[in-house]
Amino acid sequence: MAGSIVPKSMNEINSQDARILNEKISSPPVMYTCGNKSNDANHTLTVFHQNMQGLKNKIDEFMLTIESEMSHLICITEHHLNYKEIDVANIPNYNLASKYCRTSLKCGGVCIYIHKNLKYSNINLLKYCKEQDLEIVAFNLKLSCKNVKNVIILCTYRSPGGNLVYFLDQLDILNSLQNLKTEFIICGDFNINYIGVNNKKTQLENLLNMYNLIGTVYFPTRITTTSCSAIDNIFVDKRRKYTIKPHINGLSDHDAQLLTLNDLVQPIRDSKHGYIRNINKLTIAEFQSLLSEELWEDVFENSDVNIMFKNFLNTYLRCFNACFLKVNISKTYLTRSGWITNGIKISCKKRRTFRIM
Repeated sequence: MAGSIVPKSMNEINSQDARILNEKISSPPVMYTCGNKSNDANHTLTVFHQNMQGLKNKIDEFMLTIESEMSHLICITEHHLNYKEIDVANIPNYNLASKYCRTSLKCGGVCIYIHKNLKYSNINLLKYCKEQDLEIVAFNLKLSCKNVKNVIILCTYRSPGGNLVYFLDQLDILNSLQNLKTEFIICGDFNINYIGVNNKKTQLENLLNMYNLIGTVYFPTRITTTSCSAIDNIFVDKRRKYTIKPHINGLSDHDAQLLTLNDLVQPIRDSKHGYIRNINKLTIAEFQSLLSEELWEDVFENSDVNIMFKNFLNTYLRCFNACFLKVNISKTYLTRSGWITNGIKISCKKRRTFRIM
């Protein structure tokens, strides 16, 4: 694909080339577009995927990094959680639509979070799952498109040492899921490099071509000092127009991918509920006062920078949420003299200080 970064060697590059690639990837991300980009937010569907290498203790940081994106779907591979842990791993404004956790081996696992205003029905693929070889979840996304009856979202993970034959054989479950006017969106960490030509890539492409699916990721998703590869991917119907770009948040050694499908009607129901935070001079002063009273012992007494940042962020968010309370805007309405929220009058001057969440 034009504009993609291709290393001198398809599997390994030397340290100097890795440093150059890292500098390129650290620059503003290049956006890859197939077809015309749609500027109408009501006709787009966004999908976010990342191999998280452990979701536990990363949710607050993760939400801060995707706040500007707010995708409709968040697909996570290698969450490293068990079923009890993932049930309480809440992402604000999202529902846990589908999940798979390992029960014998450690790490691994896949899950999909869906925006709370979207409709879906779960698809049980547990009988096809095998730890390391094929870990997969799916659900049926309900759309209002006339030309598409079903869109099935799948998220999958295959470990580097996983059995490729089993993976490809079982991935043919798409045949049993396919109906008239059904489209698939498949994302995940396949551990199959899409930079260059290789036998594993060819086998996967041959299988997915039967379902009219093409890969969208041809930029590096994992860069180390010795290698550069695109082992994470999102496959979509080849007739679809899309835009895709890397999303670098530093939470894993895998960069995320953000896909926007430009000609799907956004399946969001009208919502009458929303919230604002009461950010004004008084609450800001209270927030600053709380921060000044903190001793930050749990931050400065640690030598691990990751633990230091986590402790700092937890304290900061605790103070933030305590001072800037949410107000339900469904109970807010405008009068000539200002806004009324929950029966409390807010002047127009104060109203301007509110933030929409």
